[in-house]
Amino acid sequence: MEQQIQDLVDSIRKEGVEKARSDAERIISEAEARAKAIIEDAEKEKVKLLENARASIETERASAEASIRQAARDVSLSLRKSIEDKYSQILRNECSSAMHGDAIVSLLKAVIPAAFTGKDIEISEHDAEAVSSKLSHEFAEEIRNGLEFRPSQRVSSGFRISEKDGSGYIDISGEECAELLWPYLSSSLRSLIED
Repeated sequence: MEQQIQDLVDSIRKEGVEKARSDAERIISEAEARAKAIIEDAEKEKVKLLENARASIETERASAEASIRQAARDVSLSLRKSIEDKYSQILRNECSSAMHGDAIVSLLKAVIPAAFTGKDIEISEHDAEAVSSKLSHEFAEEIRNGLEFRPSQRVSSGFRISEKDGSGYIDISGEECAELLWPYLSSSLRSLIED
């Protein structure tokens, strides 16, 4: 009987050890499966985070490039406008300075014979006296027929010929000449700037 008890205890012990071993293997296997699943999920999350980061970086890069292109375009347009404004100012200044004294006398000598009697000729206050004294003898007949030279604050250089009743006028001022010349200079200037 003692042998039977010993066999029973050995059998119980052997079954317990096998059971414990089986349970341990199952627990280890489940733990390894969970660990593998966790690692796979972590890998998937890593890939997803990397893709999102790359997409975000690409979006920011594209946005930065677009901003740089826009800034470059704005600078280019601003520079072009600044150059055109400067050239326009130079043209106005040059036309205005060219439309004084003898230049006005020469222009009026060319214009007055074209049937400008009964008209007012407005001249800058600066040039009015000199121009009218130079032309009063040459155009005495036209002056008797109503041609009148008048100083004007509206004209800073050149002159303006108008009907006495105010129905029309011809502006031959430095500013107006610059406005007339600007489109031609502007297109040439644009081609220089854009090259």
